[in-house]
Amino acid sequence: MNRVKFSVFADLHYREGNWNQAAERLEEILARASRQKVDFIMHCGDFCHNVKIARPLIERYNNYAIPTFHTMGNHDFEETDTVEAVTEAYKMEGKSYYYFDRNGFRLISIDTNFHHAPDGSVAHYASSDVWTKCHQKELLIPEEELEFLRDAIRTAPGRCIVFSHCSIVRPNGVANRQEVLALLRQEPGKVLLWINGHHHRNNLQIVENIAFFDLNSTTSEWINTPHHAYPPELMAKFALSDHELLFEKPVHAIVTVSEDGEIQIDGMRGGMYLGITRAMTGNPEFDCAGLPCDASVLSAHFKLLR
Repeated sequence: MNRVKFSVFADLHYREGNWNQAAERLEEILARASRQKVDFIMHCGDFCHNVKIARPLIERYNNYAIPTFHTMGNHDFEETDTVEAVTEAYKMEGKSYYYFDRNGFRLISIDTNFHHAPDGSVAHYASSDVWTKCHQKELLIPEEELEFLRDAIRTAPGRCIVFSHCSIVRPNGVANRQEVLALLRQEPGKVLLWINGHHHRNNLQIVENIAFFDLNSTTSEWINTPHHAYPPELMAKFALSDHELLFEKPVHAIVTVSEDGEIQIDGMRGGMYLGITRAMTGNPEFDCAGLPCDASVLSAHFKLLR
């Protein structure tokens, strides 16, 4: 029976001005992947905020002994104005969405960073100003990419797993989620699992016999109301520390999927750095989907019905 095993993490958020130990977190993720003998590693977006400054860390990931892949996140092109600058850095062969096959499975990486431009056309957020890139609204998967996704699923040698940055089932996910779900219904049973990052939440739900895994950030929780809870010397040195609540561990998952629909997610329990929570900083505990900040990645073992 075909089976694929992979490491998946999201929202590493390497950038200057942060004290989030991104390099150390990445090393722990890579080491666990090696110990677990995974087939590949996938990052579900927001690896960094500037591909030029982050080049050494990107190269470390790109050139690891285990095959590594990227999914495009909004912050990945924060300091660029072209998609190509990021696809080049991430060795994505000029494509912001693509697929590859492993062990009889098709693994599909989707770019959710598109929006309706003022003139009614569809444009990629890469050409927007930095504030707009960081505060995206009305995300959607454009028709051309939907056609790519439809064809990738239809021609797949076996079952499919999809990766994206933004969710397609959350209330603040892509705007054309119903269109995406309708596309998935055209090939019932082909897609087993859809994994996304972006929302820094920890959730798993089954929708129309597909497991949708909302993968938590491996790094931190961003808050709108600033805090002053960390040591003064740290906050003085790292300007963005007042808007970030760090996780103690680089939480991520090892996922094993079998062609008969069996899915095992081996996550990680973690904690908030110095025990500082959203509620302690005057920020709402729950997001728009009613999910709390949880410094962990869930574990689960289940089988989808055919």
